[in-house]
Amino acid sequence: MNRRDFIKTSLGAMAFMASGLTLAPKRASAATVDITLIAEGAQKTMVDENTLYVWQFTDPNGKGPGVLPSGMVLLEGDTVNLTIQNNLDRPINFTVEGTSIQTPNINPGDSYLLTFTAPAAGSYVYCDTANGFIGKAMGLAGPMVVMPADGSSTLYQGGPAFDRQYTIFLQDYDDRLNAAIANGGTYNIDDYLPNYYTVNGLSYPDTKSDGDTLIAMNVGENVAIRLMNGGTIIYPMHFHGYHVNVISRNRTPVTDVIDKDTINVGVGECVDVILPVIQAGAYPLHTHYVPGVTANGVYVNPYGGGLIVMLAS
Repeated sequence: MNRRDFIKTSLGAMAFMASGLTLAPKRASAATVDITLIAEGAQKTMVDENTLYVWQFTDPNGKGPGVLPSGMVLLEGDTVNLTIQNNLDRPINFTVEGTSIQTPNINPGDSYLLTFTAPAAGSYVYCDTANGFIGKAMGLAGPMVVMPADGSSTLYQGGPAFDRQYTIFLQDYDDRLNAAIANGGTYNIDDYLPNYYTVNGLSYPDTKSDGDTLIAMNVGENVAIRLMNGGTIIYPMHFHGYHVNVISRNRTPVTDVIDKDTINVGVGECVDVILPVIQAGAYPLHTHYVPGVTANGVYVNPYGGGLIVMLAS
């Protein structure tokens, strides 16, 4: 069985039943939104059954895409009352990259109430910056999607429309760092080399059985895909079977829109694309960074084990 036949067989009819979309708030005007995020440690089982100690922001009243424990979908202009509880063993903060939204350092055991206005429509990465590189490397980051104030299904008011949208949140881990932090030791960041990679908290093949990481679509639709890099390295994300139009990069509209099949997503960067679904089929979307499609350097099945998701129509 060749690669394409394997992919089609493994998906079956599930591709047409998945409904794991990034759903916009069901309202047409800004409102006051109360959110709680808990910064905490957790044991995360990877696709090869190894377990890592990670840091994460957890929303006790919801969750992000895939198996991420947190994520926000807001309407432009919302008043957000965000409570951050720090259950880790060191100070942390909360920063929305590319904005002035930030808390002061929050000590272990303390909480902080941050009130802010949801910024311009677009995709954002939030993270801890108090711990520098280690914050993201341990996983303390998440996605924030802000929809246009007019409630339209567009990437920004007056921008291109879409029929459905998906958030693809990229992260990576070096298990030596995770072990050092878990054991209270130190780690030389100059030695950092990730060996585990996730999309929305999952790795392939688990990504093809989750409704938020299996990108289900229909021929004739325009599908928005929000590529957000919450990790520590650049990801060249490659589309099989389709070309996409890059619409914005870090909320800045791209004026010279051309069809592309590979998109570089830098550290902390958010790249929003529109995929015109012009043919039926099932194809992978994956990183062209070869270690990024493995788990601890190993293909856990014949087709990979890291940053791979399926596009199915």
